[in-house]
Amino acid sequence: MNWKEYLVMSEKTMSTEFHCDSKDERLLHAVIGILTEIEELLDNHDIDKSPDEVGRSEEVIDALWYCAIISREFDIDYPQIVTKIPNEDPMGLIVKIIKNTCKLLDMLKKKLYYNRPIDENNFKTIFHLILLNFSDYANCYNINLEKSFDINISKLKSRYGSKFSSERAINRDLQTERNILEGNN
Repeated sequence: MNWKEYLVMSEKTMSTEFHCDSKDERLLHAVIGILTEIEELLDNHDIDKSPDEVGRSEEVIDALWYCAIISREFDIDYPQIVTKIPNEDPMGLIVKIIKNTCKLLDMLKKKLYYNRPIDENNFKTIFHLILLNFSDYANCYNINLEKSFDINISKLKSRYGSKFSSERAINRDLQTERNILEGNN
C-alpha cells in the first residue's frame, strides 16, 4: 500500500467522537500521537531489554498513522527518498523527530492558548523533516514502509472493523494484533 492509499485507509480508524471538530484539534491529536508513539519506540532501545523488531516496526508505523492526519490536513505526500547507506545513529534520528515534533506542538500551543496564527509553511517544512527522519529511521532497520502500512491497516481492521470505536480502542485483543504484526493471521 502506498502513502496515498494509506491516507484513505487510516482515516477510517481515526477518532471523530471527541475533540476532533477543528483542524487545530486534529493537528494536536496528531502531534501528541507522534510523541506518545516515539515514547513507545524508545522502549525498544532500552539497554535492559532485547530489541523487538516487530514492535519497533509497529511503533514507526503507528507514529506514521498520526503523521497521516497532518498529511491529510495539509495535502502532503510522503517524501520518496531512498537512502542507499543506512544512518548510523538511529537514536539521533529519534531525537530529531522529538525536537521537530515539539516545535509543532509549540506552534499549536500558541495557536490554541494565545490565538497566534500557525505559520503553515513553517509547520509543513518541519513536518516534512519529521517524515524524512522516519524514513531514515525505517531504513536503519530495513522496515519496509509500504508493507508495514498494509500490516497496520490489517491490525486496525481487526481492532475496529470499519470504523473507530472508543470502546474497542480501550478493550483491544493484543494477542490477535501481535499475530497480525508477526504475519500469523
